Amino acid sequence: MRDGLILSQDELTRFNATEDTASKVHALLAQQKRSWETLRNGYAGLASVETKVFEIDGFTCRVQFNPGRITSSAAQVDEKSIRERKCFLCSENLPDAQRGLKYDNDYIILCNPFPIFPEHFTIPHVQHIPQEIRSSFPVLLQLSKDFSERYTVFYNGPKCGASAPDHLHFQAGEKGFMPIEDEYERLIVSVGEKVADVGGLLVFAAEDFLRKFISFESDNALLLQKGFDAFYSVAQELSSSNDEPMLNILSSYQDGEWRVIIFPRAKHRPSFFFEEGEKQMLISPAAVDFGGVVITPVEYDFDRITQEHLIQMFNEVSISEPIFTILKDTLASQLSFLNPEA
Repeated sequence: MRDGLILSQDELTRFNATEDTASKVHALLAQQKRSWETLRNGYAGLASVETKVFEIDGFTCRVQFNPGRITSSAAQVDEKSIRERKCFLCSENLPDAQRGLKYDNDYIILCNPFPIFPEHFTIPHVQHIPQEIRSSFPVLLQLSKDFSERYTVFYNGPKCGASAPDHLHFQAGEKGFMPIEDEYERLIVSVGEKVADVGGLLVFAAEDFLRKFISFESDNALLLQKGFDAFYSVAQELSSSNDEPMLNILSSYQDGEWRVIIFPRAKHRPSFFFEEGEKQMLISPAAVDFGGVVITPVEYDFDRITQEHLIQMFNEVSISEPIFTILKDTLASQLSFLNPEA
């Protein structure tokens, strides 16, 4: 790890950090805005982004024109391109001005210099290991709890929006920024279905609102792990592959319990991403887009995007209705045998 990368407690205290992890993360951002010009410019650009709001089937989808995200949205994630570039999440390749916080010995909390949120962070593993959620799911839960005062944590699968699929990482952004956070309870009532209620683990499935998701709610991390393991096994079997099932995850902790929302995917990018000329739209949806904030890094795409484009995109990249039905029914069956005490 690069010398001087980790901010000391004394440095954090100068920016009003307390012992709370979220407070330290907030202080890190304040320090970096003062000392790192690239980050300062990124947030200056964020202050002037344009936004459109669409109401689709009674739910909100905000489209953000954010040119700073062009590198991520258009990232080449094929094996050859990844092999030929330096990993921008490895500590030795970070800019000299970038500083971070050590987390759980194995992770570093970094400010994202190309933000979507008013406060946006990336949390990479200290080692260059592949993006993979099954074994790192407990870290997602712990991050969600430790960040709970200010932030929602999210994960993009290696084939579902992660611009560094070769380096394990999470991201975090300011709570309440994504529409689904406010609409979740209404979604569960209006289009949701209870899949399981087992010893303190609640599982819901929702569809018919442009996207589809499976959600887990519990105050018990072990139960959540068991529920997620069941989901992962079913999703992997349905994908007919040994690779990680395609998914995006939003995770938060409030009122003493976790809420984990999983969006199963069918493919990485919509068909119009690969078109040429005026038919092309460079939109590459990941967890934030599924949370209701769709990022357009190209102004021409932002100007002409319509409700029909959004419907087409989510229909194409989301898991199909028949497969989703099998997924939730099989998951319900498996969870019915779950022993909360084991």
